[in-house]
Order: sequence, then structure tokens, then C-alpha cells
Amino acid sequence: MKIGIVIALMALFMACGENKDKERTISVSILPQRYFVERIAGDYVKVNVMIPPGANPAVSDLSTEQLKALHNSSIYFAVGYLPFELSNLYPFLEKQEEVLLVKQSVGMDLEAGSCNHGHDHGHDHGDCSHGEGFDPHVWMSPRYAEMMARTMLDVLAAKFPDQKATFEKNFRQFKSEIDSIDREARRIIPEKKNKTFLIYHPALTYFAKDYGMEQISIEDEGKEPNPTHIKEVIDTCRAKGIKIVFIQNQFDVANAKAIAKEIDGEVIAIDPLSPDWKTEMYSLLGIIEQKME
Repeated sequence: MKIGIVIALMALFMACGENKDKERTISVSILPQRYFVERIAGDYVKVNVMIPPGANPAVSDLSTEQLKALHNSSIYFAVGYLPFELSNLYPFLEKQEEVLLVKQSVGMDLEAGSCNHGHDHGHDHGDCSHGEGFDPHVWMSPRYAEMMARTMLDVLAAKFPDQKATFEKNFRQFKSEIDSIDREARRIIPEKKNKTFLIYHPALTYFAKDYGMEQISIEDEGKEPNPTHIKEVIDTCRAKGIKIVFIQNQFDVANAKAIAKEIDGEVIAIDPLSPDWKTEMYSLLGIIEQKME
């Protein structure tokens, strides 16, 4: 959506009056963040998610209804470097001084990524303005997920001090579950001889780094791979003995399936944008335990 149109729409929203529930309405970018907020704040707040189920945050636009919901929020928890945040969200929020913007990747040790939201693990694809050169997938790392949850706790407790004790209790419970996921990862992954996997869109960058794994991306710097890149990926998979190919439903899976056929591998669907973050993390670990050698 063009920024000029956004500003015009906001004038209309302002004329319609404020949402009476604005103070207790929290907006987030993706469904896993909603999970985090709800684990801490329960039903004390209403959580508005900007990227709906099935949408791709690399190319997603913001609808009029989404912008209205955002305007009627008191806090926005951004992941930090998702493409739609950089291109659509931050310019919009510059005009919304009453919405507290919290960029959750701030202070994290981020990995390089491409300007187009794709990246091969550990390789920098050049400098980009506004931070587009960082890989945004921090929520798939239990270590960073805890940092995100702690930031949410601090912000929400400051906003609603009468709920601080409840929020802190909920956070401690959530942290214990994150710690359990981390322990399970450290039980399963070190036993694997081959810790390399192929994935269409590189959403497991920080997960792989935390647990000594290697992620190879089918995407070529955030773009559909050309035949030369596909051949290179196939050659790499054969050389490294890779048999696992992760796909996500938000992306075209045809190339992943074609590569899997060439390497006699197995295509396995994962959902980094699942609304149930805990279940998805255990599912991922179960796949690694059962399918990787």
C-alpha cells in the first residue's frame, strides 16, 4: 500500500474516533508473537496480528482493516526486520506517536541476510538500508524466543503495573517451557551424525546456529532459484548426504519437491508461523530425531 494512501486512510480513521479498548489492544507482526503475548498476559489484552494465517511476511501488504486495528493499539511488538515491517509498517507508525513501537530484535546478535529476505547461512549479501541485511527469523530460536518474551513482560508490566505479578508468574511458567524445549534440542541434536538440512526459505537460521546445525537454502537471496542455483544445491546435497528438505506452505514448494526427487530425499512441511509456537518447536525436534541420521 502506498504511504500517501496510508496517510489519507489514517485521517479517516482519526475522524471515526478512538477504539475504547485501545489501551488493552496489542498489535504484533506474526502469529508466534501473539502466542508469546497471550502466554504472558492471558486474556487481559486483545492481540491483533498483522500477518494473517497463510500469508507470506516477505510480500504481505497491509489492508485497510489491519491499519485501523493497528491505529487502535497502544503497543506494537515488531520482530524487527521482516520485509513488510521495513517497507510498510515503520513508515506508517512514524505518524502514530501514540502507539509504542517495540522492535524485538534490538540487542540481539543477528545474522546476515539479503535485502530480499532470503539468505544462505553465514553469508552476507551486501549492505542494505534500514537494516534489511539482517535475517529476521529470531523467534525460531528458543534462546531468542525467551529474550522476546522477556521484553514483552517488561513492556506489558510497565504499561499495566497492577498486573505485574500475574504477568511475571505467567512468564516464569512460559520460560520453564522454553527451557524444556532447549533441553530437548540439546538431547536430540548432538547425537546426529549429519546435522545439515535443506530448506526452501531459510527460517531456521538462528535455530541452526544455536545447536550446531547447517542450513542450506533453496531460495537464492530471497528469490526463486534459477537452474544454475538449483544444480548447485543438488550437488551440495549429494556431497553432504542431505536427505531432509523442509518446506513452508507460505512459499512455492515445487522446486523443493523437484530437488528432493533428485537427491532421493524426503519433503517435510514445517510452519515457522504457526499460532502454536510450543507445539511447532516440539514437532520440529521430533522430525529431527526421527528423520535425521
